[in-house]
Amino acid sequence: MFVNVIVSIPSAKPFTYAVPDGMENQIAVGKRVFVPFGRRKVTGYIVGSTPSTEIKSVKNIIELLDTEPLFNADDLEFYQWTSDYYMYPLGKTLKASLPGGIDVVSNLWASLPDDRKMGEEGLSDAQRGIIGILNEHPNGLSADKLKKGTGKNNVLDDLRRLQSLKYVTLEDRIRKADVKKKKEKRVRITSPFPPEMKLTEKQQAVCDFLKRHGEVGLPSLCEEFKNAQATIKRMETKGLVHISTREIYRSPGKTPCIGKQNTHIILNNEQNSALDEIVLGIKSRGYFPCLLHGVTGSGKTEVYLRAIEETISLGGSAIYLVPEISLTPQLRSRIRDRFDKTAVAILHSGIGKSAKYDEWRRIQRGEARVVIGARSAIFAPIRNLRLIVVDEEHDSSYKQDDHLAYNARDLAIVRAKQRSAVVILGSATPGIQTYFNTKSKDFKLLELTQRVAGRDLPRVDVIDMKEEGRSGKNAPIFSRPLIDAVRETLDAGKQTLLFLNRRGFHTFLYCLDCGYIFKCLNCSVSMTHHRNDNSLRCHYCNFRVKAPPVCPSCGGSRINSYGMGTERVEEEITTLFPSARVKRMDSDSTSKRGSYEKILKSLDRGEIDILVGTQMITKGHDFPGVTLVGVVSADNSLNIPDFRAAEKTFQILTQVSGRGGRGDSPGRVIIQTFNPDNYAIKRAQEYNYISFYNNELQTRLELGYPPFSRMVNLTISATNEARIIDCVKNLNTVARDLARQAGENISVLGPAEAPLSRVKGRHRWHMLLKGNDIKALHTLAGNILANTTEIGLRIRVDVDPVNFM
Repeated sequence: MFVNVIVSIPSAKPFTYAVPDGMENQIAVGKRVFVPFGRRKVTGYIVGSTPSTEIKSVKNIIELLDTEPLFNADDLEFYQWTSDYYMYPLGKTLKASLPGGIDVVSNLWASLPDDRKMGEEGLSDAQRGIIGILNEHPNGLSADKLKKGTGKNNVLDDLRRLQSLKYVTLEDRIRKADVKKKKEKRVRITSPFPPEMKLTEKQQAVCDFLKRHGEVGLPSLCEEFKNAQATIKRMETKGLVHISTREIYRSPGKTPCIGKQNTHIILNNEQNSALDEIVLGIKSRGYFPCLLHGVTGSGKTEVYLRAIEETISLGGSAIYLVPEISLTPQLRSRIRDRFDKTAVAILHSGIGKSAKYDEWRRIQRGEARVVIGARSAIFAPIRNLRLIVVDEEHDSSYKQDDHLAYNARDLAIVRAKQRSAVVILGSATPGIQTYFNTKSKDFKLLELTQRVAGRDLPRVDVIDMKEEGRSGKNAPIFSRPLIDAVRETLDAGKQTLLFLNRRGFHTFLYCLDCGYIFKCLNCSVSMTHHRNDNSLRCHYCNFRVKAPPVCPSCGGSRINSYGMGTERVEEEITTLFPSARVKRMDSDSTSKRGSYEKILKSLDRGEIDILVGTQMITKGHDFPGVTLVGVVSADNSLNIPDFRAAEKTFQILTQVSGRGGRGDSPGRVIIQTFNPDNYAIKRAQEYNYISFYNNELQTRLELGYPPFSRMVNLTISATNEARIIDCVKNLNTVARDLARQAGENISVLGPAEAPLSRVKGRHRWHMLLKGNDIKALHTLAGNILANTTEIGLRIRVDVDPVNFM
C-alpha cells in the first residue's frame, strides 16, 4: 500500500511513500505522517492512497502521527480549491489552515567534537565564522540558528565541508511538536464498594466527596484536599477507588459576561420575514446565498442566532464569522445561554495553540456544532455544515494580506456551495461586489430598514475643519462642537466613543531645521511616535528606537511632530476633561491576552466615560450607554491610493455612527473632515447606502474596476534596489508578451513602485493584471511565475486584492 503525502514546500505535487506492514488499517486522509524528505525528515499530510505505484525506490513512512484525522475528504476538497484559486501550494495552504505547533520537524545539529581538528588553514571566512559561533555554544546549534548567526541563507555546504574535514559533527535531531494531547488522571469510587473497610478520617472525607461529585480529576482532588495524591494512592491499594486516564480539552478561556442578555426577544415583521426566507433555505438542503442588509441596530445578530438554532434543531452545524477578534467576547457572552457550551467552539489567533488544537479536534469529531471565530475559522473541519454566517461581510479584515492571501467572505460562499448550505452575508454597508451580486447573480436580498424597538438612527453633524482652523495657525484636534458635545454627554452620565484610524501619539517626527523625517531603516515609511514609552515604531516590521532628542542629520534640537494618533487623542481629551474616565482601545493597548474583554467589560459596566480607539471600536459592538460618537478625522481613509477609498470611508463612517444611540437615549455623531462635500461623507451623513452604491458603481464602470472586472496583483520584491529595477523591466516585457499570446482581453498595469516601496528591507513593486475572465488571469499569472527565474527575486500573487499598499 502507498500513500500520497503533501509537504509544506513551494510545490503543488504530492509525494509517494510506502506504508509499513501493520499500518495499513490506520491510514486515512487527513492524518499526519513523519516522512524522510531529502536529507531531512518532515511532517506531511495524507491526501490519498493507492495499492500500487510505478515509482521505484519508494521510501517508507517513519511514523503515523495521528490516531484520528485532522480533516476529511470533503475538507480536503475545500482546501484544494483554496490552494488552486489563490495560487498557493497545497502543503502551505494546509499548514496555514490547520492549528499551529503540531508539526514534528528534524533539525540538522552542529557541534564541535572533543577531538576536533585544530587550526583553520584552508577554510573560508564563512567557515571560520561558523567555528567561532560554535565555540560560544559548547552544546551546539541547529542549522537554522547558524543561518541567523552568520547572516547567510545557505550554510549547509559549509557545514558539510567542515564535517568532511572533521571540524564539526553533524547529527539529525528530532524536535517534537509544540502541541500534544493533554491527559488527566480521573478518580472514582470502586463499585461495588468494599464492605466494612476501616477508613481514616481523610479517606472518609475523600469517599464522601467522590460520592457527591462522581468521577473527579486528580488535580481537582489535590486542590480540595492536602497531600491528596498519597491518600488516593493508598486508597487505590485498598481497592477503594479506581484511577483511570483520559484525554481532556483545554479551554479557550472563560465566556465573558458582557451586556444584558434578553433571550425572549420578539422579532419585528422585517426580522421574521428575513428569518423565514433563511429557514426555507436551510430546510431545502441546497445552496442558498443571501445578503442581509440591515441598518445598524436593526437586529441582524438575533436573526443569525435564530437561524443557527434552527440549523441545530435540524441536525446541522454552523460557522459564525466575525471580522475582528475583539468582537468574539461580546458574541460569546450573547450566545452563552442560547446553546450548550460543549456544542460551541472558538477559533481565532487570540487563543493559545493548545486550546486551538483541542477546539479543532472537538469540531472534527462532531462534538462542537457551532464554530465562532475570525477569518481562519472558515477552515474548521465542521461536520454536516448547513449554515455559514459572515457578519460585517464588507470588512477588509476578512482578507489576509500575506502568505495565503485568502478572503474568508469569498471562501464562505465557495464552501457553502460545495456543501449545499446557506450562507448569510450581513452588513449595514455591504461591499459593492456583494450588493451587485444581488442584482446580477442568484444572491437573495433580505432587508432590515428600521432599528429594533423603533429607535432612531443617531443624528450626524459634519464639521468642516477648514473653518475651525481659520482663527489659528493649525486646525485643532477637536472642534468646538465636538468638545461641547462631549461635555454634555459627560454631564448626562452617558458614554462617548472617539474614533481615529491611526495608532500612536503623532504620525511622524521631523526636524524644523533641515526637514529630516524619522523613517524606518527597513521600510519606506515614517515611524510613529508613541508617547507612553517615548519610542519611534514602524508598524510594518516592528522596528523601534527611542525618540532621539536631536536630529541625526543636522544635529538640530528643534524636533517637531505632525499628525496625530490614538495616544495623542487620548492625552488631549484627558487634558480637556481631567475628571473623565478615559481608555484607549487599539492594537497597542490590547496586545495582551484578555485585554479586549477587560476593556469591553469596563465599558459595559459604565466604568469608562470616553473610549478612544481605532477601527476595532467601529464594528458590531452594542453598548446602550454610548450616546455620542466622534470621528476625529474622516479624511485618513479617503486619501489612501486605492480605488475602494470612497467605499471604505463610507463603510467606516456609517459603522462607527451606528455604535451610538442603541439604548433608550438618542444618539449623536460628529464627523470632523476637511472634505465635507465628498460624496462618501455626505451619503454616510444621510445613511443613504443606495445613493452611495449608485454613485460608486458609475465610477467603477467608467474605470473598469470590480465588479466589472477581476484582478490579480503581483508584488515583486528584492533586497537590492538596482537589481529589482532591472528585473521588473524584464518582467514587464515577459508579462505583456504572454498577455498578447493569451489572446484574452487582459490589461497589464505597471509595473510601478509600490506606495510602501520598502518593507522589512525589501524593495517592492506592483504589477496589476486586470480582465474579465479569472481563469485567464490565473493562467497568465502562472506563466509569468514560470518565466521568472532570477535568484533572490520574490513574487507574491494576490488574487482579488484588497490592499494595494
